[in-house]
Amino acid sequence: MEEPITPRTPADRIKRLLEDLFEQFKKTPYTAPVAIGITGLVYYLMMAYIPGSCWIGLVPSLLLFGLMWQFGIRRIRKMLMYGLVAAVVIVAISTSFLVHSFQTMDTVVAVSPGSEPVLFNGTVSPTTGDDTTVFTYNITARPPEPGVNVTDVRVNITSLMTSRSEDMIWLGENVTLNETYYTYTTLLSEPVNQFHFAAIVNGTWVIASDYVGDEQASVVGPIYSDPWAVAVPVIKYVSLYQAFLQFFPIFAILCGMVWWMRRARRMREDAVKKWEEKRKEVETKLPEDDSKVPSLQRAMGLEAESETFVCSDCGADVPSTAKTCPSCGEKFD
Repeated sequence: MEEPITPRTPADRIKRLLEDLFEQFKKTPYTAPVAIGITGLVYYLMMAYIPGSCWIGLVPSLLLFGLMWQFGIRRIRKMLMYGLVAAVVIVAISTSFLVHSFQTMDTVVAVSPGSEPVLFNGTVSPTTGDDTTVFTYNITARPPEPGVNVTDVRVNITSLMTSRSEDMIWLGENVTLNETYYTYTTLLSEPVNQFHFAAIVNGTWVIASDYVGDEQASVVGPIYSDPWAVAVPVIKYVSLYQAFLQFFPIFAILCGMVWWMRRARRMREDAVKKWEEKRKEVETKLPEDDSKVPSLQRAMGLEAESETFVCSDCGADVPSTAKTCPSCGEKFD
């Protein structure tokens, strides 16, 4: 009696439909662009929400590898080629994101930690310009108590690749408020810069910067107003590093692991094939009578010149002229 056919549920039909659509999609030329696009989107979201995470190079590379594998792109050369394309896409995403972030960043005032900071109102003016703009740095110092000196007031200016520490000039003071004002003016040849202030108070260095919780971070600025001028150092020192020293090497290592596993499997298969061929070759060269010699005796090198038979008690090879088994002592008629 035939078993009744269970009708498909709507969920089963939807699942089957999706599987069929996925199989059809794998046969289209859009698999690689979709995989690269999804990877780029995830990379952008990670830059927007967890820019300092160590996962920013690992997750996109794993994602791209997994998507290509699921989409049926499994040839190592193709995967590496698409990985390079994805790295270029990541360079473009990283550059556009950072340039936009730099040029739309809110103005931050540098201040030293504490409820009554010693250094405060640390600014640069203007916040944007070019290599002909004169930028002015200002900071206000207020000793924690009368008679305490604030010395060696300076501004530390860093770009993506350079750093400099400049002594600030005394600008004036307000005796009533017990405040002293310092300034420094300069030209900047680098499009992307950041800064913080420092001074010695009671023999200890005090830093005025941008504090996020207890974490110190330099204040970003000034930034050149020309986006292309900003993009050049960003590509050179940030985007290329992220794409070709963080993302692509991990992706290439994954591809290399697959290549090595395939190579090792082929080596094993070739070794087994050669062993089989050699065994057959040896068997074809054996005399015809050797095929009648028990395999155990041949393996142990005990082939006898005379005929042999197998002991019915222990299975050992026994010369035809023997009256007892040399292995177990069984007597023969």
